[in-house]
Amino acid sequence: MMMVRILGAVVTGAVMLAAVVVADEAPISGTVKAVDPAKQTVTLEVTSKGKTRQVVVYLKPGARVVKFVRAAEPGKTGFVEQQLALTDVKAGWIVSVETKHEGDREVAELVKVVLER
Repeated sequence: MMMVRILGAVVTGAVMLAAVVVADEAPISGTVKAVDPAKQTVTLEVTSKGKTRQVVVYLKPGARVVKFVRAAEPGKTGFVEQQLALTDVKAGWIVSVETKHEGDREVAELVKVVLER
């Protein structure tokens, strides 16, 4: 009986830990306020729960910045992914970034351009 309780406690702890790890990843969407290619950062203005704040997102080495454009090749339909340099991203654009917390930083491997303004 004691073994069942211990096993139950271990399983419960593992599930709780997994929930924390999954909750540590979050998509952030917002308006680009600044881009710093030297520091590999994008500053976003984000509105959540009625409050607006600025979030600095650090890009990992090798992180990708992409936008989606209509296929230009004859016979192809839909959209294709087009890679951009971080320097191509402009203030005012709306982006979506999948981030992870690393210490006190929001870190991303992929930035998707949603709307160019």
